[in-house]
Amino acid sequence: MKITAVEDYLTSIRAENGGQEIPINLPKSNVLKYFFEDGSWICLRPSGTEPKIKFYFGVNGTSLNESKEKLNNIAESFMQLVEQIL
Repeated sequence: MKITAVEDYLTSIRAENGGQEIPINLPKSNVLKYFFEDGSWICLRPSGTEPKIKFYFGVNGTSLNESKEKLNNIAESFMQLVEQIL
């Protein structure tokens, strides 16, 4: 999947694929959010109470089953990348 934008809530900048940077008007926070061409996204942030990173996933689908399948696929692919890094 192709990443189309990244939001960095610590710097308050949304970086688009074409190089455009758009300000984010939300409180600063240690959060990164990656957007994909199909409307799916992955959000990462550190836990506030434990030494670990939390991952959140979002998808768009025309049905609940399609959404569940997309969610499983994106989560599985992303976690494989994380395991390669570790």
